[in-house]
Amino acid sequence: MTENFAPSAGQPEASRTDGEVLRARIAALEAENAVLRSAVDASGTKSDDLLTIAGLNADLRDTFGELERSRAAHAESEGRLRAILDSATGHAILTMDSAGRVTSWNPGATRILGWSEAEIRGRDSAVLFTPEDVAAGVPAHIRATALAEGQYRDERWFHRKDEAAFWGAATILPLLGDAAGGFLCILHDRTGERAVENAIQEAQQRATEVLDSIDEAFVTFDRDYRVTYQNRRAEEIDRLTLSSMMGRTMWEIWPQMAGTEVEAICRKAMEERVSTALERRYEADGKVLWLEIRYHPTPEGVGCFFRDITARKTAEEAAAAHHARTVEIVESISDAFYTVDHEWRYTYINNKAEQLWGRKRETLLGRRIADVFPEAVGSEPYQAHEQALRENRVVTVETLSPVIHRWIEVSIYPSATGLSVYFRDITNRRMAQDALLHAKEAAEEASLAKGKFLAAASHDLRQPLQALLLFVDVLKPHVQGSRGESALMHLARGLDALKDLLDSLLDMSRLDAGIVEPSVEDVPLQPLFEHIAASYRPVAAARGLDLRVEACRGTARSDRTLLTRMVRNLVENALRYTEAGRIDIECRRAGNRLLIEVRDTGIGIPPDHLERIWEEFHQVGNPERDRNRGLGLGLAIVRRLSLLLDHPVGVRSVPGKGTAFTLTLPAGATEVAVEAVAESATAGRGRFAVLVDDDAIVLLGLETIFKEWGYEVLVAGSADRAVEGLLRVGRRPDIIVADYRLREGRYGTEAVARIRALFEETGLGPVPGVILTGETGPDCERDAASHGLGIIHKPVTPRQLSHALGQLFGAG
Repeated sequence: MTENFAPSAGQPEASRTDGEVLRARIAALEAENAVLRSAVDASGTKSDDLLTIAGLNADLRDTFGELERSRAAHAESEGRLRAILDSATGHAILTMDSAGRVTSWNPGATRILGWSEAEIRGRDSAVLFTPEDVAAGVPAHIRATALAEGQYRDERWFHRKDEAAFWGAATILPLLGDAAGGFLCILHDRTGERAVENAIQEAQQRATEVLDSIDEAFVTFDRDYRVTYQNRRAEEIDRLTLSSMMGRTMWEIWPQMAGTEVEAICRKAMEERVSTALERRYEADGKVLWLEIRYHPTPEGVGCFFRDITARKTAEEAAAAHHARTVEIVESISDAFYTVDHEWRYTYINNKAEQLWGRKRETLLGRRIADVFPEAVGSEPYQAHEQALRENRVVTVETLSPVIHRWIEVSIYPSATGLSVYFRDITNRRMAQDALLHAKEAAEEASLAKGKFLAAASHDLRQPLQALLLFVDVLKPHVQGSRGESALMHLARGLDALKDLLDSLLDMSRLDAGIVEPSVEDVPLQPLFEHIAASYRPVAAARGLDLRVEACRGTARSDRTLLTRMVRNLVENALRYTEAGRIDIECRRAGNRLLIEVRDTGIGIPPDHLERIWEEFHQVGNPERDRNRGLGLGLAIVRRLSLLLDHPVGVRSVPGKGTAFTLTLPAGATEVAVEAVAESATAGRGRFAVLVDDDAIVLLGLETIFKEWGYEVLVAGSADRAVEGLLRVGRRPDIIVADYRLREGRYGTEAVARIRALFEETGLGPVPGVILTGETGPDCERDAASHGLGIIHKPVTPRQLSHALGQLFGAG
């Protein structure tokens, strides 16, 4: 009959409690009992059947009693289990049916997962998994695995009610005896534990990485000397993997270590719990390997650090060899040498220092300078030592040694360990230098005396020469006949040669004295070339030479007067040394520079004379000192002016074919309009000239030439006489020509100023004036410039004077 005790329709047995099942069975039995009674009554065999029914009822009551007792025991067991599950708050414990729906839920599940039992019962347990696991079918896979293998254990990420993720350890068990196929799930939150485990694992990984990254090899041993770890560097050196070494003793791995010093220090570190170290040399396969080995006690045993120090030992050996060579060199040098530490104690002294000091190094090493040589304290060499240390730089001094009482040159080099000092006896050199200095001073005094002599001599010679030049020009109209004209011509040439000599000496003395101050401006080269051509073309033609001057529209940054002198000297040099052919003067641009070139077809310059031609009085091919070939000062003046103006001058020459000189000038910023050449002022046309000079002969010459030119002239020996004469005449002069230095300490600039003051109210501007002087100093030039006056240096030819006057009148 038991096969008829089935759950009521519509209520799955798995979803009802044991009490409900029991009551359903009793109701089924009561119904069956009623059916039986009806059958008995209908059959008429009541007596026997009643006995049967009574027996059945008794059995029914016994069965019912057993069921009640079983129910009570089950309820008691279920209560105890519930109490246990409710007390397990550290774990989430839940049951699921075969489809994964939650059927029970303990308080621990509520605490960990967030849902109450009422909220979660009947819901799919997939809500506990991450969306990724749900999409991958993980919940169903877990149940299938638990059912197939009897259990499932794993750790993974789970979700709480608030969708926060936590790391959980899950155990899934199928419920035995449950025909419906349910599951028991025990879930433990291991998020904190996992974080700790991860931190430990990361720390271990970092420690391993650190140990693997260090340059030193590292091996650990337990107290039985068995390997427990080695890093990557150790594998590279011993060429053994960790897996092949783990658990083996050091003697099994390195049997050659037994009985060595390496074993001894390892045992000492292990037994005495102290750190030990040594350096050991190994040879294998023809190679030398130096290892530094250190043992340090650890809680588990000892750790062994070892590293390849072959490079360091090789460097130390090389350094030792280098030191030996250095000592050998230092001992052999001619300089004395010593070193001191930062406490000023001698650490090394060479043989030469021993000799100069007269002391053995054994008595000095380790002692302080002040203790050995107290007389040196505070001296210049001692202060140089202090300076080198203080400023951390090399200091070199020449001084008188307070120790050996001779002149020494000391070079002090600071270093990390102190000072390295070289010194040598330079007494003989100082004596030679002093003698040279005295000789130099004497030479400079002689040069200065020479300059003063030349200036004075040239000044004194200029005065009569100036008069001669003027009178020669005055005589020309009065000399008749070929013999007279020839004599006058030779006289003029002699005077010209004398004038050239004085001019050259004047230039040299002014350059030597350093009183020439360039006035740099934009100088158009075309007027300069035209002036050169006008001056030298007749001379060239007279010698049968062709002087060609190319047109040049360029402008140079230079001093007009000095540049003209340089070009004139080069042209004059070409004229003197060219016997046939031609002379070319041209200019061309080279970037931002202008090149002036003077070429000739003359005798040329031998290669060994190309540098000597710039020396004073040096001439090529003129041993007899022919005056027609000059004095040998022209090129010397060119070289000095080129240095003064920063106009490099170059020369190239082929002996027998000619020479070319090149001047390199900075180009001017703008083109300057070409000025018209000033007209000659030889036609006085009745102009009124005031001439002031304290030399009667020069004054007579000036008066004669000016009158020959058609000027009306007032001559005076001083400013006072000139002013008196003008007051008598009452006429404003057209030009004033005054000597610079007059008698009684008066100056020509003062005379010009006083004459100009007489006629200030005329409204015609200052009277034009020019200073005619033999002075070579800068004072004259500055004074004249402050009065707006030009300067003409004596001696001057009538043609040069006429040209200067023409420029004055042209400017006016």
